Amino acid sequence: MAGAGRMCIGILPSIFMSLSFIMILILVLPGVNNSITQIYFLKTETSGLSAPPKLGNSDFLRDLSTVSGTDFVGQKTTAADLGLADSYTVHLLTVCGHFSGGSVSCSTPRINFAFDPSLDLKLDRTSLQGTYSQSYLDALSNYSRINHFLPGGYIAAAVFIWLAPLAACFSAVGATILSSLAAILLLSSSIAAGLTFKNMNNAFNDNFNASGLSSSIGTIPIALSVIPLVFCLIATGFYVAQARSSSAKARRRGGVVARSVGGKEAEAYGPYGPYGPYAAGAHGGDGVWNRGQHKYAKVEAGQDATDQREAMLAQSSSPSPDMRPKRLDDDWAAPDDYAQSKGTAAAPGPSDPAAVPFISLGGNKPTKDLNTAYEPYSGTGTAH
Repeated sequence: MAGAGRMCIGILPSIFMSLSFIMILILVLPGVNNSITQIYFLKTETSGLSAPPKLGNSDFLRDLSTVSGTDFVGQKTTAADLGLADSYTVHLLTVCGHFSGGSVSCSTPRINFAFDPSLDLKLDRTSLQGTYSQSYLDALSNYSRINHFLPGGYIAAAVFIWLAPLAACFSAVGATILSSLAAILLLSSSIAAGLTFKNMNNAFNDNFNASGLSSSIGTIPIALSVIPLVFCLIATGFYVAQARSSSAKARRRGGVVARSVGGKEAEAYGPYGPYGPYAAGAHGGDGVWNRGQHKYAKVEAGQDATDQREAMLAQSSSPSPDMRPKRLDDDWAAPDDYAQSKGTAAAPGPSDPAAVPFISLGGNKPTKDLNTAYEPYSGTGTAH
């Protein structure tokens, strides 16, 4: 069960990251080769365009047209006059025109693409030129700057998402960093895209609704931005858990001292904790027995050192053999001064019952002096 759980934990982040990668591709690629154009950030309806003629504001020409019966002002401009499609969808890399017959025509995809109604909708050819409000111009300028970042942000997030499962095979920390970077890019791109296209939509409607133009925001791209973000955050949580698990295993193998002071983790890595040097079975046998043996060895070693010091003091207090009075040669069988002295606990003397007693070799003294046994003329009493 534990192995299956670890395998599940290892597979789930890869599944989440794979789904995120696919969703980002669906978000970025619409409009490329005229495909999946139903996924758009902004859609403009141009079929109802009715722009007044450029000379329509001239009172003199209007009066002249009325008197003469000749149109000196001109007719209103429609989408058909400009050759426009019925609607246009704005994507990250391109803009696509949708015609009434069902055909679709998209511009060449570009990373630094930006939708410009004056050019893409040919509004500069109508009387609407020069009637743009300041709020519309500000929203259009802001959109142009932000849209240069959006494709790169989504593409970079897709690259990090693709690399994270590969990095997880070698290091959970590396996978955590990559998935975190992807989540940050997705979050910033989603917020920027949502706010930018919302402002653009409001400004476009305010400025061109009177001329028969309208726009709306696509909801699918917003979902395709938020869902991968959630998946990245979930995968990052799994990678963080894997990194902590690997770090904990490394600490247990290396016997690293715990960071917390006074807590359960510190007790576990303490001297007598389950991972300490005196743990049960660490040196054979029970940890408590080893601890007691360790203390007993220290006490025994201390007692031996004390006994040695007492023996040295006892020997230093007795007179040196060179300072003792010389014994006569014929007293060789008599017990010496050391044999008659009391022994100590550390160095018992011969009179101590625990010591080995001396054995008498006989009670009679020798008849001859040993010093004269080798003198041939010692019996004459004559000195030579």
